[in-house]
Amino acid sequence: MTNYVTDIESDIPKRKDRSVQASEVKVDLLQFITLGNILSRYCNLPSEALERLLDIKLQNIILKKNRKLYSLYHERPEIFVVKKGWVSLCHSVKSRGKSICNVYMPGDIVGIRESFFDNHNMAILALQDCQLDRISVVSLHDLCEKYADIKRAVVSYIMVNDNITIERLRSCTHHKAEERVAHFLLEVYARYNFKKMINSNEFSLPIKQEIVGELLGITSVHVSRCMTALEQKKMIRKTRSSINLLQPELLAEYTGFNESLIYGHLKQV
Repeated sequence: MTNYVTDIESDIPKRKDRSVQASEVKVDLLQFITLGNILSRYCNLPSEALERLLDIKLQNIILKKNRKLYSLYHERPEIFVVKKGWVSLCHSVKSRGKSICNVYMPGDIVGIRESFFDNHNMAILALQDCQLDRISVVSLHDLCEKYADIKRAVVSYIMVNDNITIERLRSCTHHKAEERVAHFLLEVYARYNFKKMINSNEFSLPIKQEIVGELLGITSVHVSRCMTALEQKKMIRKTRSSINLLQPELLAEYTGFNESLIYGHLKQV
């Protein structure tokens, strides 16, 4: 097994967070962010399956903001549960350096899809100070072989995250920049709601505009202009690290965002 952490360059001076947003995950809730609790949202898991998931040995990892974790285990990437903070998944592209594929919030699992591919290099970039649980790939794959419900939950989790990526790509190929940004905000809002992590239209978005721009194929300056335009239209209200959707239904009509295209197959779960 090889893994190491390295600093990356930051174009923006580091500043202390002014305050913790009310919608962010609280430290005393970290105990509820477990592999079993996460997967049970994607498929009903019997008590025996949940117990076996609890038996998997974990390694707690603290990853400081703007640091990267490279990990490859027996030719396969490792799996991480995001307990605290936001991270992004990157793949190394020789011609362009790092390439951000997706962003993950607390309650997400990073690397579960990639773990089924051999020689699949990945790196996790901490967008905040983060806490992760490292999961044994071999242990989880073994449980997938022994328990059909766990396998269904893993497949369902992968499907949902692929659906998120597909809908984001559809937005990028069919919409102008302002609609792309609005669609992304609705995506994040839906992800928070699915995890039952918020009870209002306000949520934390503690990632830089350059990250949002890379995901949406536009510049950070363009992201800023789009946010301002949406605020001027009184569709959103933004602060330094949070977003309040003032008219989510109108935003959905404006962008064509349809939550059922992401989570529709889970209605019976």
